[in-house]
Amino acid sequence: EQAEYLRKALPVMPTQMAADGKHSQVPLAELDVGDRVLVRPGETIPADGRVETGHTSVNEALLTGESTPRHKAAGDVVVGGSINIESPLTVVITTVGMDTVLASIMRLLERAQGEKPDITRLADRAASWFVSAVVLLAGFVALYWWQQAPESWLPIVVSVLVVTCPCALSLATPAALTAATGALTRLGVLTTRGHALETLARASHVIFDKTGTLTEGRLRLEHVELLGRLDRARCLEIAAALEQASEHPIAHALGAEAPARLQVEAISATPVCGIEGLVAGARYRIGTPDFVRGLQSSLGVAAPPAAVAGVVLGDMQGFLAHFEFGDRLRDQAAATVARLKALGIEVELLSGDQAAVVQRVADELGIRRYQARCLPQDKLRHIQALQASGAVVAMVGDGVNDAPVLAAAQVSLAMGGGTQLAHASADMVLLSEQLPHLADAIQTSRRTLAIIRQNLAWALVYNLVALPLAAAGWIAPWMAAIGMSTSSLVVVVNALRLRGRPDE
Repeated sequence: EQAEYLRKALPVMPTQMAADGKHSQVPLAELDVGDRVLVRPGETIPADGRVETGHTSVNEALLTGESTPRHKAAGDVVVGGSINIESPLTVVITTVGMDTVLASIMRLLERAQGEKPDITRLADRAASWFVSAVVLLAGFVALYWWQQAPESWLPIVVSVLVVTCPCALSLATPAALTAATGALTRLGVLTTRGHALETLARASHVIFDKTGTLTEGRLRLEHVELLGRLDRARCLEIAAALEQASEHPIAHALGAEAPARLQVEAISATPVCGIEGLVAGARYRIGTPDFVRGLQSSLGVAAPPAAVAGVVLGDMQGFLAHFEFGDRLRDQAAATVARLKALGIEVELLSGDQAAVVQRVADELGIRRYQARCLPQDKLRHIQALQASGAVVAMVGDGVNDAPVLAAAQVSLAMGGGTQLAHASADMVLLSEQLPHLADAIQTSRRTLAIIRQNLAWALVYNLVALPLAAAGWIAPWMAAIGMSTSSLVVVVNALRLRGRPDE
């Protein structure tokens, strides 16, 4: 159901733009990398690409579950399956066919649908045993009524065979799982393995990575401490100019604060240490304090305050500024942690970041158990220790370094903006990147198991009541047909309750 829903979201005949500017409708399968397409307001973007001209808002709810449109302009990446809202776009196709984001999501869905959770396999085995038992019982009933009332044996045997409902037993689990995964997909939570919902419902611990999971994973400039003769604006201009050729997150953070209008000459980068260059004839360095200090004369230059660490800017006369960066917490992260605790789940934080940073995040979110400076093997050992004590661990991460622990946890969730390796290692993908949807998924998984139990109980009670009545000759074949159909219908209707909100 979900894969077909995603497949139908793409346009059948997108509008291709030729080199001479002419438009033509072409089949989606004929698009190739480098082709230019026109996407009018209200139309669906046919494949992954980059905006060439135009600016608009794009609805990516199909892929992320987030209904708030995102602004797109020239140079921005767009994903096939998202909907253009406001004005026309010209998009250059960068990925087609099985390499698109939508195709990768459908592959994950197909993998999940091909796997049966333990509870489904158990129900299937029970249904097969039940059928064998019913056939054997029908033989005994036929023999009994042949001796007691030969004219009645056939209608009674037909009633016994028809009134029993192995369909209800077999439908009890898949109907509920299909409804639940469909509801979660619409929220932006993609279930990629069959056991995920069943295991998530039993989770006793949720363990978070920090960067990119509880936080947005994007550094922001939080504070500038002036240490020299230049004002804040000038320090930012120089720092942004030095960092303009770098792809480091610090460079992006500085670039967001100040446009790189100054010309830099003789620029050179020292890995792990920083960058040096000439700005308006003066030599500057930005990076670690020791790296910047190496530029300065040993005479008459005061050391920076003891509290200064991290990224500093300086010239040959002394230190000029200290830049403090931080990673913003995701919206509603604290509320999500509180909801998980209210659900009776132990929440922990494992991060490779500095102890002070991890402690601050844990304190802000109300997480009592946390560890800093964790290597992947440290996280793995911690999860294995919890599992050895009987815990059912749900791991939430986003990076390559999280892949081992995502694979080791009983159930794992990767953030939608995480790496492909994290997605491949995870049982569920939080495409929406909205942390509250994690708590929604847990509530939905618990409701799913409850409804599966209700369905199985109903199927069992129905057959225990209907079978003796049919064997006693009190149920006519037409009544048996109605009863069997009604039993299956009750199971399906009960499962459809999962299509609503988790708190309904």
